Amino acid sequence: MKRCFWILFLVLPLSAGPLEDANLVDVQTSGLPVFVSLRYAGADNFTKKRIYSSDKCYLHKDALAGLAKAVELATQEKEPFTFCLWDCYRPQDEHKKLWQTFPNPSYVAMPKKGSRHSRGMALDLTPCDFNGNPLPMPTDFDNFTSRAHMDFYNLPADILSRRETLKKIMTAAGFTHTRTEWWHFDKRGWKNKPLLNIALPQ
Repeated sequence: MKRCFWILFLVLPLSAGPLEDANLVDVQTSGLPVFVSLRYAGADNFTKKRIYSSDKCYLHKDALAGLAKAVELATQEKEPFTFCLWDCYRPQDEHKKLWQTFPNPSYVAMPKKGSRHSRGMALDLTPCDFNGNPLPMPTDFDNFTSRAHMDFYNLPADILSRRETLKKIMTAAGFTHTRTEWWHFDKRGWKNKPLLNIALPQ
């Protein structure tokens, strides 16, 4: 089972820069007790290549506030859990690389339309325990089969329940879900945010 890396519970001042000017916040310095394992910062993704030059997870401040609410709700569950983040803000140039590899709008937004990740308003995540171990879910990340769909119900009862709990929590935290990817959530209000192509810091 893959493990994620613990984010230290720190609150650090943000330095001024293009990302911060665009209201993007580094999750790893936000103080949230979540884990980050950006799949596109390595080769463990559907392209089998490293797409990002950095493993920094940035979100628009509105999406970060929603994530904070989701964490609060998850820790209040009968079986508490937190989250491992698989993808956060994605510069448009990096998004084009994904489209070139898999030009299917059911899973990768057309570049001319732009990804909600490129607005800092989308999250790919999975429930995990407090040691960073992902909990059993229908599929791994970027599984382009019907088993990854939110309306696929031929699943073990515990996995189906966990998926529905995830959807419930993220909805209550101000996110919408996509039918084809159980791990993908968009913060409401994303349409009002600009597409960005600000490079991630090294």
